[in-house]
Amino acid sequence: MRRRTLVGIVATILIATPALAGSGYLDSLPGTDGRQYVGAGTCLDCHDDIGAFYAHSPHAPGRNLLVPGTAAGACEACHGPGSAHVEAGGEGGIVGADDFAAMAADLKVAMCTQCHATDAAHWADGPHAGAEIGCADCHADQVHFGGRARPRSDFRNPAEFCLQCHADQAADFRLPFRHRALEGQIGCTDCHDPHADFDAVALDGLNTVCLGCHQEMSGPWVFEHEGVEGEECTVCHRPHGSQHDKLLLGEGNGLCLQCHYDVAFGSADDWALGTVTHSNDCTQCHASTPSGVPPHGTFVLGDEGRCTDCHSGIHGSNVSATFLDQ
Repeated sequence: MRRRTLVGIVATILIATPALAGSGYLDSLPGTDGRQYVGAGTCLDCHDDIGAFYAHSPHAPGRNLLVPGTAAGACEACHGPGSAHVEAGGEGGIVGADDFAAMAADLKVAMCTQCHATDAAHWADGPHAGAEIGCADCHADQVHFGGRARPRSDFRNPAEFCLQCHADQAADFRLPFRHRALEGQIGCTDCHDPHADFDAVALDGLNTVCLGCHQEMSGPWVFEHEGVEGEECTVCHRPHGSQHDKLLLGEGNGLCLQCHYDVAFGSADDWALGTVTHSNDCTQCHASTPSGVPPHGTFVLGDEGRCTDCHSGIHGSNVSATFLDQ
């Protein structure tokens, strides 16, 4: 970095550029009253080592981006108006690295959201804001450097970046049945908006996210699964990984019986009740028997039968009110 004497051009700069104008972040910076914007060109006269790679960043001076309602662009949009810094020969007078490190998390976010207003809409209600995580905790490299403004560059796939903090989900992605995030076949942001409020991040009530891929489960159905229709997919499924096939919360019939607790299952002795006095039809015993034993007491497959062996269309059916495979 070269430090040059800029006194000769300071007067011109102060006359040519407007004073600090309306930005919540910029207005909140201490000691900015009366300071003027000097422009990125003035900054890069000294900070030429930054200029080489900054020219390729999303915030590059050549993009002519300005904070809405201000004359602040490029360097000064974040570092504040630079006139005092120039007058002091490059010492102080702006938001430097140490100042940024000591800055409160909400002010760091305000620095970015003065331009990135779309992402700011629900940020304050989200879990990342609640954990005092700021934009630069994920996007720091993209402020000055080139490339897409996504926190991925040093990782094999996007999910690995998020899983640095989300340890529980990292463990789920290593279970026998899982979404293939660690293999790069799906990313966290395919389902989650990291800038959104809690509901959008946690997927509560957002079956449309799941059904975006699992369209065959979406219906509409002639016969809907009462208690499942309108509920979250997570009533039965774990979204990241599971010990059980199909990412189910539990094994076998136990999951179904959490809701269908009134289904009557007969014992082995029940199978001998009643007499086959009608036609030699399987359903004489394996449906309603003369003794009134319900069909769940007379398994076709014995006591190892699973609910889904018969009720295969459990998300809904167009042919069977009990979701039988017909």
